Amino acid sequence: MARKALVPSSGRAGAALNAARWALPLLAAGARWISTHPEVWETVKEQATRLQTTTTNRPDGVLATVAILREQVDYLEGSADDAGETRRAQDWAKRLDSCERAAQLLKAPGATRKDRKTLKVRTEALRSEIFEAYIEEMGEDAEVAEHSVG
Repeated sequence: MARKALVPSSGRAGAALNAARWALPLLAAGARWISTHPEVWETVKEQATRLQTTTTNRPDGVLATVAILREQVDYLEGSADDAGETRRAQDWAKRLDSCERAAQLLKAPGATRKDRKTLKVRTEALRSEIFEAYIEEMGEDAEVAEHSVG
């Protein structure tokens, strides 16, 4: 017997629920930066909105998500404080390249639903990892800028 979802998975309610699943925990993690640096909040809010408007259900949505995440990874690599952060950003860039290649392949006829779902899961995991690091780095950079001015 098929299970019924308590919350619809499509439409506005489904989109809002999906966004809340990945964005709210990340924003909670960055709350300490956001409360003391409103400029960080504005940038993070803009990036979250951009990520929320793309869907990872289809290859074109994955490509759009990868483009947004690539901007964040470029920021992370440019503002890395040590070799570990640089290496982590480079690893994310490679994983984004892999997702991009997979999305290009899945645009071709004959791509299976299972392959699309696998790519969706990979992309969403990357989105959470990268966005969390992005929020953290934006906050750290704001703290450093505040202390260097003050």
